[in-house]
Amino acid sequence: MCVMKIAIVTTGDEIMSGNVVDTNSAWLADKCWMLGHEVVWHGGVPDREDAIGEMCKLAAEYAEIVFVSGGLGATLDDITVESAAKAFGKKLILHEDIWNGIQAFFKKVGRECTDNNKRQSYIPEGGKPLTNRVGTAPGVQVKLGPAIFFFLPGVPRELYQIFNDSIFPWLKEKAGEHIYSQKFLRCFGIPEASFDERLKGLELGDVRMSFRASYPEVKIKLVIGKTEEELKKTEMLIRKRLGDHIFGENDDTLEAVVGKLLQKKKMTLAVAESCTGGRIANLLTDVPGASQWFERGIISYSNVSKTDMLGVKEETIKEHGAVSEECAKEMAEGVRKVSGASLGLSVTGVAGPSGGTKENPLGTVHIALASESRTRHISYCHPRERDLFKALTSYEALDLVRRYLL
Repeated sequence: MCVMKIAIVTTGDEIMSGNVVDTNSAWLADKCWMLGHEVVWHGGVPDREDAIGEMCKLAAEYAEIVFVSGGLGATLDDITVESAAKAFGKKLILHEDIWNGIQAFFKKVGRECTDNNKRQSYIPEGGKPLTNRVGTAPGVQVKLGPAIFFFLPGVPRELYQIFNDSIFPWLKEKAGEHIYSQKFLRCFGIPEASFDERLKGLELGDVRMSFRASYPEVKIKLVIGKTEEELKKTEMLIRKRLGDHIFGENDDTLEAVVGKLLQKKKMTLAVAESCTGGRIANLLTDVPGASQWFERGIISYSNVSKTDMLGVKEETIKEHGAVSEECAKEMAEGVRKVSGASLGLSVTGVAGPSGGTKENPLGTVHIALASESRTRHISYCHPRERDLFKALTSYEALDLVRRYLL
């Protein structure tokens, strides 16, 4: 086993100015920590040759491995590799395989390859290119001074792919058996403040448990070293206490879980949205293969659209209002009928910041789910900022579908 000391450097004017949030450092740190390595240093630096060079030299004083993200593109401010190489007295050499690969990439997508792109083909002497399967900028592994450097693109999905393909196996081999196991349990429908009470007195043993609010859901993080048996035992105890408020684990999303349940039961879903403005349909269509179980989405924002597109009775709106149990039920039944889907889901509410009344205060929402046999209805009142209201309402609607399908 070899625990390595690791430094992480993020480059970019957009990072330093606060225009872009650096998520790469957190992702890299988590991956390294899970392998048992020690992240001892973080640094950020603008797109300036002297600053990048000095920061890389400083990082090498603290760590055996240095990750540097950003500045590997084809524009004039992408100077990370050349700045670091210059600081350590290394020459840049043209790597023919990289250049051939870049030209092939542009030919494949039908775009012109320029001289700027050729800049991405130069790496420090002694360096090793790391294949980028989703972009043009390859990663680079090279020894500079006392440390091994990994230069990675700033685009998260490119960084993740290169790390997982080319760096993770190497770091895992260095770590030996000193690897941590972790699991996320994803929950919805319980206020964050209630978790302590529900899980009070839980025997954790060596398992470390923490909570991460990711509105509108809460993630429970479980971590343990070496053996997974105790982690599984703790997970079962938590599941017993929280029940079906746990909708998934790790990378599961609520919309993907709903999709799997629909597919398993060979059912389809159609959605009629008013106050969420298409957000539910957007979540569902983010799931690969959604066309197998998602029939359609209708945004019926105005009263006229509710009657014209969904068959909501004018008397219903006149008598009860558009934000009502009666209207929500007719919307759900209407979208199910016009689409031919197994289930019809609807939402109607007062998103704000104006429009609230004594009968329907700000934050009121009615959700209905129509099946062949009956139409279910739930209602809430949760005044929030408009975007938060739409996010929470979308989750409440999807959770209603999930619970019906369980």
